[in-house]
Amino acid sequence: MAIKFTSTRQEASFYSPLEDFEETTIPVEVREDPLTGSQTRIVPESFIVEEDPDIESVVSDAEGCFFCPDSVQDVTPEYPDFVGMDRGSVGEATSFPNLNPYGSHSNVVVLTEDHFVPIDEFEPDIFADGFEAAMEYVTAVFDADEDASVASVNMNFLRSAGSSIVHPHIQTLVDDRGTNRQRRRLDAHREYYEQNGSRYFDDLLDAEREGDRYIGRTRDVEWYAPFAPQHHRNVRGVLETEPDQITEETLEGLATGLTAVLQFYADEGLNSFNVAFQLVDDEPATRPVIDVVARSVFDQYYWSDATFFDTLHEEGVVDVPPEEYASGVAEFF
Repeated sequence: MAIKFTSTRQEASFYSPLEDFEETTIPVEVREDPLTGSQTRIVPESFIVEEDPDIESVVSDAEGCFFCPDSVQDVTPEYPDFVGMDRGSVGEATSFPNLNPYGSHSNVVVLTEDHFVPIDEFEPDIFADGFEAAMEYVTAVFDADEDASVASVNMNFLRSAGSSIVHPHIQTLVDDRGTNRQRRRLDAHREYYEQNGSRYFDDLLDAEREGDRYIGRTRDVEWYAPFAPQHHRNVRGVLETEPDQITEETLEGLATGLTAVLQFYADEGLNSFNVAFQLVDDEPATRPVIDVVARSVFDQYYWSDATFFDTLHEEGVVDVPPEEYASGVAEFF
């Protein structure tokens, strides 16, 4: 089945004070996700990038940080017996149960001993070790709880991306259902698989590889900019490896691509981001996937880019089409 990329162009006209009240027309493009039909609106100049943000006083204050080396072993929880360890440790990464769990199984992985790492100074081994620590936990849960089959490894970086703690960390959620978006995507993947006898991501990548939205490959991961981005500068990586076959090399490829995306964000003047790495156990219809999005620049007086569109309408609004930024990301691969 051919993948359909559907969009509609709209125009808003008014007499603008910025143009001496001459009639002005602003184009808006509404795109539909080829799998789910979810809409994204591409609205020019809807994302503000501040220059030279002042964050030093916030990121340098490590007093009372639970995740710093002097505290993490004393003030964080220990795993239940089925995990097989009190806390996990891979390189600098330390994992433990989430004190404020989001579901049946929820953990935290502190990525670095350093209290703060700028967006352009993350090295691939930081994320590779962190993902390995997260996957140790995911595998233990899949083995111990037959109902738990949907997992995500997530990251908020800095306050404008929703993080209450500056110290770099990721959070894992594993249960029997996943989040709303995971459930809708999984239902759509299964429907596509039943109708076409092939996986959606396989067919999509076949359609994207020679196009303007394709970015490149890092080991077992292929990267592209989605036709209907979920949020600003959305970049997606699709693993060709099944969840139970993910190796250290796979995670290195995942980490290498992620750090390349962050280098691109930094080059664009951005300093904040979200990550969601999602996988489903023993599910032939889909493949593990990672999404990365930029968030509003964290500054002393930062603004939130999570508006009523995101929080109440579940609709993305971005300023730049993926065809325009995919080539910029590719330069860092």
